[in-house]
Amino acid sequence: MLCKLCNNPVTKISDTRNNWEFLHCENCEFIFKNPSYYVSSEDELKQYNNHNNTMDSPGYVEMFEKFMEDTFLEYIESIKNVLEFGSGPGPVLSELLKQRALNVDIYDKYFSPQKVYEGKEYDLITSTEVIEHIENPKEIFKFFASHIKSGGYLALMTQFHTNVPDEFKKWWYKNDPTHICFFRPYTFEVLARENGFKVLKHDSKKSVLLKKV
Repeated sequence: MLCKLCNNPVTKISDTRNNWEFLHCENCEFIFKNPSYYVSSEDELKQYNNHNNTMDSPGYVEMFEKFMEDTFLEYIESIKNVLEFGSGPGPVLSELLKQRALNVDIYDKYFSPQKVYEGKEYDLITSTEVIEHIENPKEIFKFFASHIKSGGYLALMTQFHTNVPDEFKKWWYKNDPTHICFFRPYTFEVLARENGFKVLKHDSKKSVLLKKV
């Protein structure tokens, strides 16, 4: 099997805790789960329904406030229209964006499946704790590129792995059965170059901001 992103050879990482197998690309620093170990759509939805995060959850709201501050708030004056991609059962981020007088569309595979983005381009697309669930990030980046205006932004949140296989085996983030793709900042550099973006900044931990050029 070759890397889903760059078609280079991959090496296996055996997760003995969960009896899963992951594949690691040293070229683009991408790690992905062997598709043989994916959960069903029904089990995926059950996992998401366990999330109980609302505007009444202070820690959850604080997380999104920090995400906005760390990524795109300094560019807020140039942002009017936003798509929150993968809003989940409680679209907290969209509410915080609306409080800043932004026009916000939300889309989620399970919870808001209407394709509100069709025929539209946005100044900003946000996707938080979503891309690790996406089977083919290469295709979803093409989607992002097709729906962001020239000069617009893509703000992503997902936990970055350390690129050390032995550390990955012990990493808590890979234990969620619905998490199938794992990234490094450099992985986003590769995806950016292929899709007309540039990486503006990242925090080396879990957030990255890209600009469409």
